[in-house]
Amino acid sequence: MVGRLRRRFVVVTVRGDSMEPALRHGDRVLADRADMSAVRVGDIVVLEPGRATNRSTAYWMIKRVVAVAGDRVPPGSVPARSAARDTVVPCGMLVVAGDNAAASSDSRQLGYFPIEGVLGVVRR
Repeated sequence: MVGRLRRRFVVVTVRGDSMEPALRHGDRVLADRADMSAVRVGDIVVLEPGRATNRSTAYWMIKRVVAVAGDRVPPGSVPARSAARDTVVPCGMLVVAGDNAAASSDSRQLGYFPIEGVLGVVRR
């Protein structure tokens, strides 16, 4: 039982201020690795930034889901060059944003994030 819980949940420590005021630097959150097809708009997710940037990174990002596959692309949520091709979020992709726009690197700069790069949904 304990082993199953350890495989399903992971504790993540917030670094930085991109999710303020919802999450602050040093907060610890519990991320649920369960079914990623259940990710919804408004969820806070832990995701791998390298999947969006095609660069290897040694850290994870914590961001809020703004749109999921099939949703209309919210204005200003992805770079114009990405949104020009798509009026809806492509299959298998997410649009994510930090709550503190001034301090966040997210879909506004990097475009879509693949759902396969999501580690888990924050359950706090």
